[in-house]
Amino acid sequence: MGKSSLKTYLKLCTEFYDLEPHPNHTEALNFYIQKAYEAKGPILEPMCGTGRFLIPMLEENLDVEGFDASEYMLDALRKKLSNINKKSPSIWQQFVQDFNNNKFYNLIFIPYGSFGLITNIEDIKKGLITLYKHLTSDGKFIVEIETEASVNQPLNVWSRSLSNKSDGSKIALNVFATYDKKTQIFQSTCRYESIINNQTKEVEEELFQQYIYKSNEIDSLLQETGFKHIKKYPAYNNLQSIRDNTPIIIYECYKN
Repeated sequence: MGKSSLKTYLKLCTEFYDLEPHPNHTEALNFYIQKAYEAKGPILEPMCGTGRFLIPMLEENLDVEGFDASEYMLDALRKKLSNINKKSPSIWQQFVQDFNNNKFYNLIFIPYGSFGLITNIEDIKKGLITLYKHLTSDGKFIVEIETEASVNQPLNVWSRSLSNKSDGSKIALNVFATYDKKTQIFQSTCRYESIINNQTKEVEEELFQQYIYKSNEIDSLLQETGFKHIKKYPAYNNLQSIRDNTPIIIYECYKN
């Protein structure tokens, strides 16, 4: 798995993640599938999670593979793949900053602000360099970043949400969220509870951290890495312009 270790996205977190779909998922999925078709070649999704994008792309017969740092996320993904009548793609466990193989991709994409989970600047730079290296000469990199405008949930108070599983049990998520403008770190203390017959049977605690980008911050990092023809726009509309209150920005850039 490389030099790094993961202390988040464990068992109950993964189950809750799959029960709570992203509110803009249909729009996002249509966007990335279109980009995948345009790539006309191998596609890589780092931080692929449980396959929200990878599996639909596979069902479209696109040449896609992915990796993730969470063994629990990958276990859930492999279980889903075993239930569809498709040849399983290459899936492996790894961190972006540790990624290295001998393949090159026409498209590498990281949706939903997941790139912000890399909070150390040296790891961010290392991750961008290795992704750049694994693009074909005319390959494209697409990444979503979240800005301060995305930090809109209640801060400095506990909140609780509940999701129902198909077997009648539930998973509760208790969150205490904070945001430090100086470090640009959004932090959530998370407590997951597996509830069966109204009794808590299992508890899992995680400290979730995400780096929140300033609106122009990643531009220079992409340029320093060597990316060319960098354009950015609000998710998921490349006809709109970035504003001060744009919560999610998509960056689209090329190796050459």
